[in-house]
Amino acid sequence: MTIVTPPRKEIWVRKFYIDDVTNGTVTTIFRPSRRLLHENHPKALGAGEIVKVRVVDKPGADWKKVYGELLLHPNRAAQITDVEVRKFTEFVDPADFVGSTADVQNNQELRINLAHIYNMAASGFGDHLWVTRTRFEYVPALDAHGFSLT
Repeated sequence: MTIVTPPRKEIWVRKFYIDDVTNGTVTTIFRPSRRLLHENHPKALGAGEIVKVRVVDKPGADWKKVYGELLLHPNRAAQITDVEVRKFTEFVDPADFVGSTADVQNNQELRINLAHIYNMAASGFGDHLWVTRTRFEYVPALDAHGFSLT
């Protein structure tokens, strides 16, 4: 399956983090920009929403209109528990990174991770950049009638 960008109700993570998705250890993600529902951002997620957590096999690039490809598994259901937007430099407390991947446990690691994923210069992540932190918990997948698929 190939699509340019994640549908709004999906969280995509890189293949490098497949074990974190499979084991359910990644429960916090960071994305550049203000991804808020009330601001009508096309990739915003809201607290309480049920989403799919998917793994990218071959990354794409929105800005180049290059298609990304996803693995079929894992494909986990999660419920968004919190969405917070701050300036990049305001994510400094160790508690800000609880549930993130092992390589993103402080502001400098966040800078490097986002720069790598979004193909940007690490120096571009400064005081002016907004970052959205989304927290979630894994839940049993449900069909349209509320019956568990897992």
